[in-house]
Amino acid sequence: MQPSIDSDIQPALYFTEDMPIVKEDEYVFRYALNQLPKLGQDQLAIHLFQVLQTEPLHLIALFQNTLARSFQLNDLVVLVLSGDQLVARKTFTIEEVPVLLPTATLPLWLEFSDEEQFVDLSTLDAPLELVFSNEQLTDLVIDDSFTAPEQRLIRQIAFSHPAPPTDGWSLLPVSIFKQEQSVEAIVLVRNPSGQSLELDFLSFELLLGGQAVAATRHASVTVSPQSEQAIRLRFEYTAHPSDSLSLRYLPE
Repeated sequence: MQPSIDSDIQPALYFTEDMPIVKEDEYVFRYALNQLPKLGQDQLAIHLFQVLQTEPLHLIALFQNTLARSFQLNDLVVLVLSGDQLVARKTFTIEEVPVLLPTATLPLWLEFSDEEQFVDLSTLDAPLELVFSNEQLTDLVIDDSFTAPEQRLIRQIAFSHPAPPTDGWSLLPVSIFKQEQSVEAIVLVRNPSGQSLELDFLSFELLLGGQAVAATRHASVTVSPQSEQAIRLRFEYTAHPSDSLSLRYLPE
């Protein structure tokens, strides 16, 4: 008879002396822990416990570890989601995340800067949740010509999409803005390979219902290995508010 494998683990809750909580808070943490789903062996999980502040986002998470050993993680990427929408993203270094005890649940205080938060929480309908990310592209290049709202949108789109295969580059549309007498678009040039990417120019068409209504060409672009770079396109076209526009890349 094979021994059963324990797949119904609730890692014990641990507090450290430097945690900013009083004794009464411990009971609230223990109650929240009992509401969480059980884990299997050799698993990691992260759960939202409390939002302390929204602008910028500051929250408490419960990090769970069912491994039988302690360890530290470097460059731990945590995503804050609301339904399918990416709200915030942060990479925690080994200095920010303490040693994770074996078979333990540990409260973590997570702070997100303005650059790491992409959405105003007051506009959200779905509750927040925390997940780990194993994304590969880590270097995102955004120059100062993009406004702060544009930069937040670029980061949100970049981190919401999985990395492309490493055997080629790709383009990822971010947004299309209708101006009074023109249309502007933002596109990410993604280079997951270990080689620098050099493109002489990039040609695009602006489509309305599948029909080309304008064209433009972007100057040469150099993208470093394993990174992605935002570029801006401008089309000489006067769009109506109801127009449904899209982009098409023209390889040459």
